[in-house]
Amino acid sequence: MMQETLLSSDLVVRCLIGFAVGALIGLERQKRDIEESPGGVRSFGLLSLFGTVSAYTYTITSNSLILIYAIAVSTILIGVQVIYKMFRTMRKGMTTSIVLAISFVLGTIVGLDEIPAPGQIIGPLAVFAMTVSFLVFLVLGFKQEFRTAVEVITREEMISAAELGVLILFLWPLMPQTVQLWTITVPTFQIYLFAIILLTISFVNYLLVKKFRGRGPYFFGFFGGFANSEATVSSLTDFHVRTERAFPGRTAVGAVLANVAMVLRNGVLLIIVDPSLQIFRYYMIPLAILFLVGLYRMRRVSKRSEKVEDEQLEGALVSPFEFGAAIRFALVFAGVSVLSLFLQDIYADLGVLVAASIGGFASAGAIVAIVGIGFAGATMSLSTAVYAVVIATTTSVLNKMVYVYTSDRETTLLKMVAKDSLIMAAGVIIFILLLFFGILPIA
Repeated sequence: MMQETLLSSDLVVRCLIGFAVGALIGLERQKRDIEESPGGVRSFGLLSLFGTVSAYTYTITSNSLILIYAIAVSTILIGVQVIYKMFRTMRKGMTTSIVLAISFVLGTIVGLDEIPAPGQIIGPLAVFAMTVSFLVFLVLGFKQEFRTAVEVITREEMISAAELGVLILFLWPLMPQTVQLWTITVPTFQIYLFAIILLTISFVNYLLVKKFRGRGPYFFGFFGGFANSEATVSSLTDFHVRTERAFPGRTAVGAVLANVAMVLRNGVLLIIVDPSLQIFRYYMIPLAILFLVGLYRMRRVSKRSEKVEDEQLEGALVSPFEFGAAIRFALVFAGVSVLSLFLQDIYADLGVLVAASIGGFASAGAIVAIVGIGFAGATMSLSTAVYAVVIATTTSVLNKMVYVYTSDRETTLLKMVAKDSLIMAAGVIIFILLLFFGILPIA
Protein backbone atom coordinates (compact mmCIF):
# COMPACT_ATOMS: atom_id res chain seq x y z
CA MET A 1 0.00 0.00 0.00
CA MET A 2 2.83 2.37 0.88
CA GLN A 3 4.62 1.49 -2.38
CA GLU A 4 1.52 2.27 -4.44
CA THR A 5 1.24 5.67 -2.75
CA LEU A 6 4.88 6.60 -3.39
CA LEU A 7 4.69 5.50 -7.04
CA SER A 8 1.47 7.38 -7.78
CA SER A 9 1.27 9.94 -10.57
CA ASP A 10 0.11 12.45 -7.98
CA LEU A 11 3.51 12.29 -6.29
CA VAL A 12 5.35 12.84 -9.58
CA VAL A 13 3.24 15.92 -10.41
CA ARG A 14 3.56 17.16 -6.84
CA CYS A 15 7.36 16.92 -6.95
CA LEU A 16 7.53 18.70 -10.30
CA ILE A 17 5.34 21.54 -9.03
CA GLY A 18 7.27 21.63 -5.76
CA PHE A 19 10.50 22.21 -7.67
CA ALA A 20 8.93 24.64 -10.17
CA VAL A 21 7.48 27.10 -7.62
CA GLY A 22 10.95 27.70 -6.20
CA ALA A 23 12.78 27.47 -9.53
CA LEU A 24 10.66 30.28 -11.00
CA ILE A 25 11.73 32.59 -8.18
CA GLY A 26 15.34 31.41 -8.53
CA LEU A 27 15.20 32.13 -12.27
CA GLU A 28 14.73 35.84 -11.59
CA ARG A 29 17.52 35.84 -8.97
CA GLN A 30 19.87 34.07 -11.36
CA LYS A 31 18.96 36.33 -14.26
CA ARG A 32 19.63 39.40 -12.14
CA ASP A 33 23.03 37.86 -11.26
CA ILE A 34 23.15 39.22 -7.73
CA GLU A 35 26.52 38.66 -6.10
CA GLU A 36 25.17 37.89 -2.67
CA SER A 37 22.49 35.53 -4.00
CA PRO A 38 22.93 31.96 -2.68
CA GLY A 39 22.07 30.53 -6.09
CA GLY A 40 19.51 30.48 -8.81
CA VAL A 41 17.11 28.00 -10.37
CA ARG A 42 18.67 24.89 -8.81
CA SER A 43 19.15 26.23 -5.27
CA PHE A 44 15.71 27.80 -4.97
CA GLY A 45 14.03 24.88 -6.72
CA LEU A 46 15.73 22.26 -4.56
CA LEU A 47 14.86 24.16 -1.38
CA SER A 48 11.17 24.26 -2.33
CA LEU A 49 11.34 20.59 -3.35
CA PHE A 50 12.86 19.85 0.07
CA GLY A 51 9.74 21.41 1.62
CA THR A 52 7.46 19.40 -0.68
CA VAL A 53 9.07 16.04 0.06
CA SER A 54 9.16 16.60 3.83
CA ALA A 55 5.55 17.84 3.96
CA TYR A 56 4.30 14.99 1.75
CA THR A 57 6.12 12.46 3.93
CA TYR A 58 4.42 13.96 6.97
CA THR A 59 0.96 13.59 5.33
CA ILE A 60 1.38 9.86 4.65
CA THR A 61 3.25 8.88 7.86
CA SER A 62 1.78 11.38 10.36
CA ASN A 63 5.33 11.68 11.73
CA SER A 64 6.04 15.34 12.36
CA LEU A 65 9.78 14.85 13.00
CA ILE A 66 10.69 14.98 9.31
CA LEU A 67 8.73 18.24 8.88
CA ILE A 68 10.33 19.76 11.98
CA TYR A 69 13.74 18.69 10.69
CA ALA A 70 13.08 20.34 7.30
CA ILE A 71 11.94 23.58 8.92
CA ALA A 72 15.05 23.62 11.15
CA VAL A 73 17.41 22.98 8.22
CA SER A 74 15.80 25.63 6.01
CA THR A 75 15.90 28.13 8.90
CA ILE A 76 19.63 27.49 9.37
CA LEU A 77 20.29 27.87 5.62
CA ILE A 78 18.40 31.15 5.42
CA GLY A 79 20.00 32.40 8.64
CA VAL A 80 23.48 31.67 7.29
CA GLN A 81 22.63 33.57 4.12
CA VAL A 82 21.43 36.59 6.13
CA ILE A 83 24.56 36.61 8.32
CA TYR A 84 26.83 36.25 5.31
CA LYS A 85 25.15 39.13 3.55
CA MET A 86 25.16 41.45 6.56
CA PHE A 87 28.69 40.85 7.84
CA ARG A 88 30.67 39.72 4.78
CA THR A 89 29.23 41.56 1.81
CA MET A 90 27.99 44.55 3.86
CA ARG A 91 25.03 44.92 1.49
CA LYS A 92 21.60 46.19 2.47
CA GLY A 93 18.29 44.58 1.68
CA MET A 94 16.55 41.37 2.70
CA THR A 95 14.82 40.47 -0.57
CA THR A 96 16.85 37.36 -1.38
CA SER A 97 16.51 35.99 2.15
CA ILE A 98 12.76 36.60 2.15
CA VAL A 99 12.18 34.91 -1.20
CA LEU A 100 14.31 31.96 -0.08
CA ALA A 101 11.96 31.49 2.85
CA ILE A 102 8.96 31.93 0.55
CA SER A 103 10.31 29.21 -1.76
CA PHE A 104 10.49 26.72 1.11
CA VAL A 105 7.01 27.62 2.33
CA LEU A 106 5.53 27.28 -1.18
CA GLY A 107 7.13 23.86 -1.57
CA THR A 108 5.73 22.82 1.81
CA ILE A 109 2.25 23.98 0.77
CA VAL A 110 2.46 21.78 -2.34
CA GLY A 111 3.45 18.80 -0.17
CA LEU A 112 0.53 19.38 2.21
CA ASP A 113 -2.01 19.59 -0.63
CA GLU A 114 -4.89 17.15 -0.74
CA ILE A 115 -5.20 14.49 -3.42
CA PRO A 116 -6.71 16.09 -6.55
CA ALA A 117 -10.33 15.36 -7.33
CA PRO A 118 -11.11 12.93 -10.17
CA GLY A 119 -10.40 14.56 -13.52
CA GLN A 120 -8.00 17.12 -12.02
CA ILE A 121 -4.21 17.06 -12.09
CA ILE A 122 -3.37 19.38 -9.20
CA GLY A 123 -5.10 20.34 -5.97
CA PRO A 124 -6.14 23.80 -4.69
CA LEU A 125 -3.05 24.36 -2.52
CA ALA A 126 -0.76 23.63 -5.48
CA VAL A 127 -2.67 26.18 -7.54
CA PHE A 128 -2.27 28.67 -4.69
CA ALA A 129 1.50 28.01 -4.49
CA MET A 130 1.90 28.44 -8.26
CA THR A 131 -0.03 31.71 -8.18
CA VAL A 132 2.07 33.12 -5.33
CA SER A 133 5.27 32.01 -7.08
CA PHE A 134 4.24 33.85 -10.25
CA LEU A 135 3.33 37.00 -8.30
CA VAL A 136 6.70 36.94 -6.51
CA PHE A 137 8.41 36.55 -9.89
CA LEU A 138 6.57 39.62 -11.20
CA VAL A 139 7.40 41.69 -8.12
CA LEU A 140 11.09 40.78 -8.42
CA GLY A 141 11.20 41.20 -12.20
CA PHE A 142 9.65 44.68 -12.18
CA LYS A 143 11.77 46.03 -9.35
CA GLN A 144 12.91 49.13 -11.25
CA GLU A 145 9.40 49.95 -12.42
CA PHE A 146 8.04 49.66 -8.87
CA ARG A 147 10.86 51.85 -7.57
CA THR A 148 10.20 54.51 -10.22
CA ALA A 149 6.48 54.48 -9.44
CA VAL A 150 7.11 54.90 -5.71
CA GLU A 151 9.54 57.76 -6.28
CA VAL A 152 6.98 59.90 -8.11
CA ILE A 153 4.18 59.38 -5.56
CA THR A 154 3.67 62.35 -3.26
CA ARG A 155 2.28 62.32 0.26
CA GLU A 156 -1.17 63.42 -0.97
CA GLU A 157 -1.23 60.63 -3.52
CA MET A 158 -0.28 58.07 -0.87
CA ILE A 159 -3.18 59.29 1.24
CA SER A 160 -5.50 58.96 -1.77
CA ALA A 161 -4.26 55.41 -2.36
CA ALA A 162 -4.86 54.59 1.33
CA GLU A 163 -8.38 56.03 1.12
CA LEU A 164 -9.04 53.90 -1.95
CA GLY A 165 -7.81 50.85 -0.04
CA VAL A 166 -10.13 51.65 2.87
CA LEU A 167 -13.00 52.11 0.43
CA ILE A 168 -12.37 48.63 -0.95
CA LEU A 169 -11.52 46.67 2.21
CA PHE A 170 -14.15 48.08 4.55
CA LEU A 171 -17.12 48.69 2.25
CA TRP A 172 -16.82 45.51 0.17
CA PRO A 173 -18.26 43.13 2.84
CA LEU A 174 -20.89 45.69 3.90
CA MET A 175 -22.28 46.49 0.45
CA PRO A 176 -25.70 44.88 -0.17
CA GLN A 177 -26.30 43.14 -3.47
CA THR A 178 -29.42 45.17 -4.25
CA VAL A 179 -31.51 47.94 -2.72
CA GLN A 180 -35.24 48.33 -3.30
CA LEU A 181 -36.10 51.95 -4.13
CA TRP A 182 -39.84 52.22 -4.60
CA THR A 183 -40.51 49.87 -7.52
CA ILE A 184 -36.87 49.92 -8.69
CA THR A 185 -34.37 47.21 -7.76
CA VAL A 186 -31.02 49.02 -7.75
CA PRO A 187 -28.00 46.68 -8.28
CA THR A 188 -25.98 48.34 -5.49
CA PHE A 189 -23.05 45.96 -5.39
CA GLN A 190 -22.56 46.02 -9.15
CA ILE A 191 -22.53 49.82 -9.10
CA TYR A 192 -20.06 49.81 -6.21
CA LEU A 193 -17.80 47.22 -7.88
CA PHE A 194 -17.73 49.09 -11.16
CA ALA A 195 -17.02 52.39 -9.42
CA ILE A 196 -14.09 50.76 -7.59
CA ILE A 197 -12.70 49.49 -10.90
CA LEU A 198 -12.90 52.98 -12.41
CA LEU A 199 -11.33 54.55 -9.32
CA THR A 200 -8.43 52.12 -9.51
CA ILE A 201 -7.96 52.71 -13.23
CA SER A 202 -8.02 56.46 -12.62
CA PHE A 203 -5.32 56.27 -9.97
CA VAL A 204 -3.04 54.06 -12.06
CA ASN A 205 -3.48 56.29 -15.10
CA TYR A 206 -2.71 59.34 -12.99
CA LEU A 207 0.70 57.81 -12.15
CA LEU A 208 1.29 57.17 -15.85
CA VAL A 209 0.38 60.77 -16.65
CA LYS A 210 2.91 61.99 -14.10
CA LYS A 211 5.60 59.83 -15.66
CA PHE A 212 5.05 61.06 -19.22
CA ARG A 213 3.72 64.58 -18.74
CA GLY A 214 7.01 66.17 -19.74
CA ARG A 215 6.26 65.07 -23.32
CA GLY A 216 3.22 67.29 -23.46
CA PRO A 217 -0.55 67.07 -23.62
CA TYR A 218 -0.52 63.96 -25.84
CA PHE A 219 0.21 61.42 -23.08
CA PHE A 220 -1.84 63.61 -20.77
CA GLY A 221 -4.89 63.52 -23.04
CA PHE A 222 -4.77 59.80 -23.83
CA PHE A 223 -4.05 58.37 -20.37
CA GLY A 224 -6.34 60.88 -18.68
CA GLY A 225 -9.10 60.29 -21.25
CA PHE A 226 -8.99 56.57 -20.60
CA ALA A 227 -9.84 57.35 -16.97
CA ASN A 228 -12.17 60.36 -17.37
CA SER A 229 -12.27 62.27 -20.65
CA GLU A 230 -14.39 65.13 -19.29
CA ALA A 231 -12.01 65.88 -16.43
CA THR A 232 -9.05 65.56 -18.79
CA VAL A 233 -10.39 68.05 -21.34
CA SER A 234 -11.18 70.51 -18.54
CA SER A 235 -7.60 70.14 -17.30
CA LEU A 236 -6.23 70.56 -20.81
CA THR A 237 -8.21 73.75 -21.20
CA ASP A 238 -6.81 75.00 -17.90
CA PHE A 239 -3.36 74.20 -19.30
CA HIS A 240 -4.22 76.21 -22.40
CA VAL A 241 -5.23 79.23 -20.33
CA ARG A 242 -2.21 78.98 -18.00
CA THR A 243 0.17 79.05 -20.98
CA GLU A 244 -1.57 82.25 -22.16
CA ARG A 245 -3.23 80.35 -25.03
CA ALA A 246 0.13 79.89 -26.75
CA PHE A 247 -0.37 76.26 -27.83
CA PRO A 248 -3.96 75.67 -29.02
CA GLY A 249 -2.85 73.01 -31.53
CA ARG A 250 -1.27 70.79 -28.88
CA THR A 251 -4.24 71.25 -26.60
CA ALA A 252 -6.68 70.32 -29.37
CA VAL A 253 -4.70 67.16 -30.15
CA GLY A 254 -4.81 66.26 -26.44
CA ALA A 255 -8.62 66.65 -26.54
CA VAL A 256 -8.84 64.39 -29.61
CA LEU A 257 -6.74 61.76 -27.83
CA ALA A 258 -9.00 62.04 -24.78
CA ASN A 259 -12.00 61.24 -27.00
CA VAL A 260 -10.17 58.35 -28.69
CA ALA A 261 -9.21 56.89 -25.31
CA MET A 262 -12.78 57.28 -24.03
CA VAL A 263 -14.15 55.40 -27.05
CA LEU A 264 -11.65 52.56 -26.56
CA ARG A 265 -12.41 52.44 -22.82
CA ASN A 266 -16.14 52.09 -23.48
CA GLY A 267 -15.39 49.15 -25.76
CA VAL A 268 -13.39 47.47 -22.98
CA LEU A 269 -16.20 48.12 -20.50
CA LEU A 270 -18.72 46.52 -22.85
CA ILE A 271 -16.60 43.38 -23.08
CA ILE A 272 -16.38 43.23 -19.27
CA VAL A 273 -20.09 43.72 -18.50
CA ASP A 274 -21.40 41.77 -21.53
CA PRO A 275 -19.13 38.77 -22.17
CA SER A 276 -21.55 37.55 -24.85
CA LEU A 277 -20.29 40.47 -27.03
CA GLN A 278 -23.75 40.97 -28.53
CA ILE A 279 -23.66 44.73 -27.89
CA PHE A 280 -19.98 45.00 -28.77
CA ARG A 281 -20.64 43.59 -32.26
CA TYR A 282 -22.64 46.71 -33.09
CA TYR A 283 -20.37 49.02 -31.13
CA MET A 284 -17.40 47.97 -33.28
CA ILE A 285 -18.62 50.11 -36.21
CA PRO A 286 -18.90 53.44 -34.31
CA LEU A 287 -15.73 52.50 -32.44
CA ALA A 288 -13.87 52.16 -35.74
CA ILE A 289 -15.40 55.40 -37.07
CA LEU A 290 -14.52 57.43 -33.98
CA PHE A 291 -11.08 55.88 -33.64
CA LEU A 292 -10.01 56.32 -37.26
CA VAL A 293 -11.48 59.82 -37.65
CA GLY A 294 -9.91 60.80 -34.33
CA LEU A 295 -6.49 59.62 -35.47
CA TYR A 296 -6.94 61.42 -38.79
CA ARG A 297 -7.87 64.69 -37.08
CA MET A 298 -5.00 64.27 -34.65
CA ARG A 299 -2.57 63.82 -37.54
CA ARG A 300 -3.90 66.88 -39.36
CA VAL A 301 -3.86 69.12 -36.32
CA SER A 302 -0.48 67.89 -35.01
CA LYS A 303 1.20 68.97 -38.26
CA ARG A 304 0.27 72.54 -37.36
CA SER A 305 1.11 72.16 -33.66
CA GLU A 306 3.47 74.65 -32.16
CA LYS A 307 6.98 73.67 -31.11
CA VAL A 308 7.54 74.03 -27.41
CA GLU A 309 10.11 72.89 -24.87
CA ASP A 310 9.04 70.16 -22.45
CA GLU A 311 9.93 72.39 -19.51
CA GLN A 312 7.28 74.89 -20.59
CA LEU A 313 4.63 72.19 -20.45
CA GLU A 314 5.86 70.64 -17.19
CA GLY A 315 4.75 73.52 -14.99
CA ALA A 316 1.43 74.07 -16.76
CA LEU A 317 -0.07 70.58 -16.80
CA VAL A 318 -2.91 69.93 -14.39
CA SER A 319 -3.62 66.47 -13.02
CA PRO A 320 -6.65 64.74 -14.57
CA PHE A 321 -7.19 62.74 -11.40
CA GLU A 322 -8.08 63.78 -7.89
CA PHE A 323 -9.64 61.48 -5.35
CA GLY A 324 -12.48 63.95 -4.78
CA ALA A 325 -13.20 64.07 -8.50
CA ALA A 326 -13.21 60.28 -8.64
CA ILE A 327 -15.71 60.15 -5.78
CA ARG A 328 -17.91 62.63 -7.61
CA PHE A 329 -17.66 60.36 -10.65
CA ALA A 330 -18.83 57.43 -8.53
CA LEU A 331 -21.77 59.54 -7.30
CA VAL A 332 -22.63 60.46 -10.89
CA PHE A 333 -22.44 56.78 -11.75
CA ALA A 334 -24.93 55.94 -8.98
CA GLY A 335 -27.18 58.89 -9.89
CA VAL A 336 -27.26 57.97 -13.56
CA SER A 337 -27.97 54.36 -12.59
CA VAL A 338 -31.02 55.33 -10.55
CA LEU A 339 -32.19 57.80 -13.22
CA SER A 340 -31.85 55.18 -15.95
CA LEU A 341 -33.75 52.55 -13.98
CA PHE A 342 -36.43 55.08 -13.02
CA LEU A 343 -36.96 56.25 -16.61
CA GLN A 344 -36.91 52.65 -17.83
CA ASP A 345 -39.52 51.70 -15.25
CA ILE A 346 -41.82 54.54 -16.35
CA TYR A 347 -41.11 54.93 -20.06
CA ALA A 348 -39.51 51.54 -20.87
CA ASP A 349 -37.03 51.67 -23.77
CA LEU A 350 -37.61 55.37 -24.45
CA GLY A 351 -36.59 56.17 -20.89
CA VAL A 352 -33.29 54.35 -21.32
CA LEU A 353 -32.50 56.34 -24.46
CA VAL A 354 -33.33 59.61 -22.72
CA ALA A 355 -31.10 58.62 -19.80
CA ALA A 356 -28.30 57.79 -22.27
CA SER A 357 -28.62 61.19 -23.93
CA ILE A 358 -28.52 63.02 -20.60
CA GLY A 359 -26.02 60.79 -18.85
CA GLY A 360 -23.57 60.90 -21.76
CA PHE A 361 -22.83 64.53 -20.92
CA ALA A 362 -21.71 63.52 -17.44
CA SER A 363 -20.26 60.03 -17.90
CA ALA A 364 -20.54 57.77 -20.93
CA GLY A 365 -18.73 55.06 -18.97
CA ALA A 366 -21.52 54.97 -16.42
CA ILE A 367 -24.16 54.57 -19.14
CA VAL A 368 -22.18 51.82 -20.89
CA ALA A 369 -21.84 49.89 -17.63
CA ILE A 370 -25.49 50.29 -16.66
CA VAL A 371 -26.74 49.28 -20.11
CA GLY A 372 -24.41 46.27 -20.22
CA ILE A 373 -25.56 45.14 -16.78
CA GLY A 374 -29.21 45.62 -17.76
CA PHE A 375 -28.81 43.65 -20.97
CA ALA A 376 -26.88 40.86 -19.26
CA GLY A 377 -29.66 40.67 -16.66
CA ALA A 378 -32.31 40.36 -19.40
CA THR A 379 -34.02 43.61 -18.34
CA MET A 380 -33.23 45.41 -21.59
CA SER A 381 -33.55 44.49 -25.26
CA LEU A 382 -30.53 44.30 -27.54
CA SER A 383 -31.72 47.12 -29.80
CA THR A 384 -32.25 49.46 -26.83
CA ALA A 385 -28.84 48.57 -25.42
CA VAL A 386 -27.10 49.23 -28.74
CA TYR A 387 -28.85 52.59 -29.24
CA ALA A 388 -28.12 53.66 -25.66
CA VAL A 389 -24.41 52.80 -25.81
CA VAL A 390 -23.87 54.50 -29.17
CA ILE A 391 -25.87 57.60 -28.20
CA ALA A 392 -24.05 57.96 -24.86
CA THR A 393 -20.64 57.63 -26.54
CA THR A 394 -21.55 60.15 -29.25
CA THR A 395 -22.86 62.59 -26.65
CA SER A 396 -19.63 62.18 -24.69
CA VAL A 397 -17.64 63.10 -27.81
CA LEU A 398 -19.73 66.21 -28.38
CA ASN A 399 -19.74 67.34 -24.75
CA LYS A 400 -16.06 68.35 -24.99
CA MET A 401 -17.23 71.59 -26.60
CA VAL A 402 -19.19 72.39 -23.45
CA TYR A 403 -16.25 71.65 -21.14
CA VAL A 404 -13.90 73.79 -23.23
CA TYR A 405 -16.38 76.67 -23.33
CA THR A 406 -16.95 76.64 -19.57
CA SER A 407 -13.19 76.88 -18.93
CA ASP A 408 -12.19 79.26 -21.74
CA ARG A 409 -14.50 81.69 -23.54
CA GLU A 410 -11.86 82.61 -26.11
CA THR A 411 -12.88 80.99 -29.39
CA THR A 412 -9.62 79.73 -30.95
CA LEU A 413 -9.40 76.47 -29.01
CA LEU A 414 -13.19 76.11 -28.92
CA LYS A 415 -13.40 76.19 -32.72
CA MET A 416 -10.71 73.55 -33.08
CA VAL A 417 -12.24 71.21 -30.50
CA ALA A 418 -15.75 71.77 -31.90
CA LYS A 419 -14.58 70.95 -35.44
CA ASP A 420 -12.83 67.78 -34.29
CA SER A 421 -15.78 66.64 -32.17
CA LEU A 422 -18.37 67.27 -34.88
CA ILE A 423 -16.34 65.42 -37.53
CA MET A 424 -15.86 62.45 -35.17
CA ALA A 425 -19.56 62.38 -34.25
CA ALA A 426 -20.91 62.86 -37.81
CA GLY A 427 -20.05 59.32 -38.92
CA VAL A 428 -21.65 57.80 -35.84
CA ILE A 429 -24.83 59.84 -36.29
CA ILE A 430 -25.09 58.41 -39.82
CA PHE A 431 -24.66 54.92 -38.33
CA ILE A 432 -27.49 55.61 -35.83
CA LEU A 433 -29.78 56.74 -38.69
CA LEU A 434 -28.98 53.56 -40.65
CA LEU A 435 -29.99 51.52 -37.60
CA PHE A 436 -33.12 53.57 -37.04
CA PHE A 437 -34.42 53.17 -40.61
CA GLY A 438 -33.61 49.45 -40.63
CA ILE A 439 -30.93 49.64 -43.31
CA LEU A 440 -28.60 47.99 -40.79
CA PRO A 441 -31.01 45.79 -38.81
CA ILE A 442 -30.31 44.70 -35.25
CA ALA A 443 -30.83 40.95 -35.07
